[in-house]
Amino acid sequence: MRMAVESHRSVFGIDDGKVGGRMILGWFDAREAVEFGQNLADFYDKQSKINERANEHKATDKQQKLAAQVLVKAQQFRASHKLNFYKKAQLGNAFRWKLRDLGHDVRQIDMLTKDLMYALR
Repeated sequence: MRMAVESHRSVFGIDDGKVGGRMILGWFDAREAVEFGQNLADFYDKQSKINERANEHKATDKQQKLAAQVLVKAQQFRASHKLNFYKKAQLGNAFRWKLRDLGHDVRQIDMLTKDLMYALR
């Protein structure tokens, strides 16, 4: 009977607090992803405020370039971090709510967050 319990524990990555037990918990550890999402929103916020000072035509062009920069940064983060769907969701949620807290337009945030999630695929 003990052998069956031990084999189930190893299948599920549980071994009474030893190294393997952290495997499951690591899957849910989204701190880096959340921090990146918040930092990415801060970057977007600072740059978009700078872009607002430009004339209307240039501001639109600069906002499009800024959105592209955000997506490139997200793809670079994805390439250097192992992101499961939970961590991607946490990153996107942190990004979205940080921008909302900073007072950005909800429609613009939704579009940008959607693009961000596609970039993380």
